[in-house]
Parts: sequence; C-alpha cells; structure tokens
Amino acid sequence: MRSFHTSVELCGIIISLSLSCRTPFIHTRPEKNLAMGTSQSHCVDNTDKAEFTNPDWMASISDEKSIAEISLPGTHNTMSFYGGPAVQCQSWSLKQQLEAGVRFLDIRARHYTNDLPIHHEYYYQHATFRNVLQETMDFLKRHPREVMIMRLREEYTSERNTETMHDTVTRYLQLFAQRDRVWQGLRVPTVGEARGKLIILKNFNSSKRLGIPYRATDIISISDDYHIPTVFNISTKWDGVQKHLKAAIDGDKQKIYLTYTSGSGGLFPITITSHINPRLYDFLDKMNGQKQRLGIIAMDFPSARVIRMIIGFN
Repeated sequence: MRSFHTSVELCGIIISLSLSCRTPFIHTRPEKNLAMGTSQSHCVDNTDKAEFTNPDWMASISDEKSIAEISLPGTHNTMSFYGGPAVQCQSWSLKQQLEAGVRFLDIRARHYTNDLPIHHEYYYQHATFRNVLQETMDFLKRHPREVMIMRLREEYTSERNTETMHDTVTRYLQLFAQRDRVWQGLRVPTVGEARGKLIILKNFNSSKRLGIPYRATDIISISDDYHIPTVFNISTKWDGVQKHLKAAIDGDKQKIYLTYTSGSGGLFPITITSHINPRLYDFLDKMNGQKQRLGIIAMDFPSARVIRMIIGFN
C-alpha cells in the first residue's frame, strides 16, 4: 500500500501523520515544495539552477590515479524532489547536478511490476531508472572524459514482480546503457579505465555479479549517521562527518571513502543542510590550496562553490 504522509516541523521536531492507500504512482507531477523558501548562498543552494557549472573537471586528472584517490562531489538521495519539505533533498534536476560537477549519484529505485520507479521511501519521484540512465549516458556521451559513480539502492517495498531486482536492473542496463559505458569489474578502476563510464555500487540483495558491492568494507568506508531528530544532534553529526573526512586524508588510498553530510529522522533535510553545509565550507576553506584526498562527499542542496572547493583538492 502506498502511504500518504504529512509533516510539520516545530522547534526542530517533526510531528507526523501517515495514512495508506494502494496506488504506487501519482500521475500528475506536483510542484517541488521547499521547507524554507529558496536561496542561493556560498554553501547552500535550494534554487532550481546552480550559480555556475563544472561539466569537464575530471579531464585534467591523471589517468593513472585510482578513482579512490579523488575528492569527488556527490548528492544524497539525488532524485528526491517531491513529497514535501520532510522528504525533499535536492532542487537541481539530474542534468543540472551533472553539469554543476556532481559525480556521485545516490539513486533509490523501488522494484515494482518488473519496473524501477524512483522513490524516497514511499514517495514516488516522478521518474524511473530509465530516465536516470538516459540522462547519465547522454552526459557521458557529451563529456567522455568524466566518470560517474552511482549507488543503486532498492527502496521501499517490492511488489508484483516476476523477475528479481538484479534481472530488472540488468535489463534496463542492456536497453538504456551501452555495455562499454558501464564498468564491469569488481575492483575500483583507475580514472583512465573508467573515463566515459558509469560505476555502479550495488546496494540491493543479489548473489549475482553487478558492479562493486556497496557494503564491501574492504573496498568502501562509509560514514552515514543520518538520524538527526533535533538541532541538539547536529554537532554530533558534524563530528562524525569531520572525523571521516580526516580519515579519508590519511587512509588507504585504494579504498573509497564515502561521507554523507545529510540527515533526517526529525529535522527537515534543508534545516540540517543549513547547519552542516556552512561547517563543511569552513572545513574545506581552511585547507584551501592543498591537494588532499577527501573521497566522495554526498550532500543535500550543495552550492556550486562547495562543489568547486571539493574539486579543487584534486
């Protein structure tokens, strides 16, 4: 059953009501709904267009470098635009995110009727995995020296399928992505090996081979302490983010470090972002001019300036 959910934020605490109905899709596309209006600052941007773009920033990175050695901007819940302020995590379209320099995508697909609609929990995001693949492949075709990394997670409930999630994903890749545009190995490639390609981090149950396993702790170190019920928990969240970014600087250069600055579970994503992104900006600014491996930084409502700062560490 599809759930209908409304939320109100009072003094940093969400009061919620949930109902359920059987319809998994909404056929009319509602307006994006932001919690705090729209604004574009040096560290937070919830407008519909980035201040400036960085479409070809990977072209200057050495082919010999491992993907794990790069400082790389990303978005958390990349396609979460609809469902209200308690759900929305981004305001730029996927195309705009790619043009702005985002190279890590956090894609959440529900497995429903042998299809892959994009969801944030039970909220359908008015797109499918086909749309995501087509947009990503089009971008890589126009910018063949770039690399895309995509976490692909199974979201919400699986219903009315006659094939496995792996089979549906594989079918989509065969239909909407050229084989030579998808990284086929289980190891982390070099930049040269991955140029013009999509690297999938598989985050769903399957014993079959497809991309790099998201939970492979010998390959990926992840910081994702997302539960932030009140403003009093934000400092703890930031401490974890900062600790993992420092670990990325000194850690194994053959291991991917993935740090999520996002959070939910009480506060709206935009509220958390308004507290975390300024701290991230200041953290990066103190190291301005240095060449450091920070790994992947997955953010909600990033600004073009924060993206440029992350790119600058390469």
